[in-house]
Amino acid sequence: MKFLVLLLYTIAYLYIIFEPHISSVTTFLLGITAALVTSRFNFSELSEIVDFNTIFILAGMMIIISILKEHGIFTEISKRILLISKGNIVRTVFLINIAIFFLSGFLDNVTTILIFIPILFYIADAIQIDAKPLLSSSVLFSNLGGMTTAIGDPPNIIIYSVSKQSFISFITHLMPVGVVVLFLQLFLLGKKLETHGMNFVFDTQSIKQDTKSPKLFKYLVIFLIVLLAMTFHEQLDIELGIITMLGALVILFLEKKNFQAVVNEIDWDTLTLITGLYLLNFSIEHLNIFEPIVNTLSHINIPSILILFIFWSSVFLSGFLSALPVTLIYISVIQKLILSGASITLYWALALGVGIGGNLTPVASMCNIIGNNLLKNLKNEQLTFMEFTKNMLKPVLISGIISTVFLIAFSVIGF
Repeated sequence: MKFLVLLLYTIAYLYIIFEPHISSVTTFLLGITAALVTSRFNFSELSEIVDFNTIFILAGMMIIISILKEHGIFTEISKRILLISKGNIVRTVFLINIAIFFLSGFLDNVTTILIFIPILFYIADAIQIDAKPLLSSSVLFSNLGGMTTAIGDPPNIIIYSVSKQSFISFITHLMPVGVVVLFLQLFLLGKKLETHGMNFVFDTQSIKQDTKSPKLFKYLVIFLIVLLAMTFHEQLDIELGIITMLGALVILFLEKKNFQAVVNEIDWDTLTLITGLYLLNFSIEHLNIFEPIVNTLSHINIPSILILFIFWSSVFLSGFLSALPVTLIYISVIQKLILSGASITLYWALALGVGIGGNLTPVASMCNIIGNNLLKNLKNEQLTFMEFTKNMLKPVLISGIISTVFLIAFSVIGF
């Protein structure tokens, strides 16, 4: 039975790596099959296998973001950036990447990519430079921003749900690392832009004449209330999934829309993929396949060594297996290690590892896949696997070194 479950597990991951466009279906199919093979699966126990808090957080945020996007909030942010920069190209690129970083911490980073990459492509066309470095930088900042909060990306949402660490705790541990990496990467990007002599200036007069949606401010306030409630969800004693779904339902009610109206805005592939991975992990855990790994790692008596092993191994595994599956593999191992006395810093090591490793290859995260597709659709170009990895290897290693310093500090001071 163990061999069969491992075979199903392996096949699922091969599809995730080599056939990502159908990986949600295959993972869900193989996940159900693996659970049935263990003879322990029935629908009455589904809530014990799948973390529906994670699913609700993702679905709720997808609905909220779809309505905000419809009313032009992200377009308005883009216009504000162009106006603040007074049309200066270098300043615009910097501000866009900073916006991508911070917005990705609280929104779906695929949304930030979809909004801002076309603007960066326009800049590249305007001054006749290669758009690929701008694409690479925006994907990098989106993934880095997504790792700085509990809701920035699906891996962090899963880690949050399992770890029971607070929303604020994610920000206090991960945001400082992200901000240091942000400024260093901006410095390196600035050096790269200097070589292109980017002295082009936009004409911003036409931007000022555009009008805003009358509902934009109202929905922005609702979104900020949702974020505030998420920040203090422990004091309110309400799960994040309930908060995000309530926010989504309020906005749908005000819009006089039903779920059918936003069904196409929900990323069903991601939700299905996560559900399938939960089923696969349930099967693996039920057969105690992770036990040898846990036993081996539990013999590492130096906490900082264990933390750095989890961090660096998750960085490189995420690059090739994708951040989301690696998170679900490691979270089971880390839970058992912490129960046996390991430091909770392992959770931060995993969050940083999959967040940074998600930049390594074009298949490491959905953000990378979407970005490359935009390059193909809008510019008729494409970054090959080797080109993407070559561009990202240095930023990933630099980010990894900075994270290593922070993680050692966390371990030493017990933070």
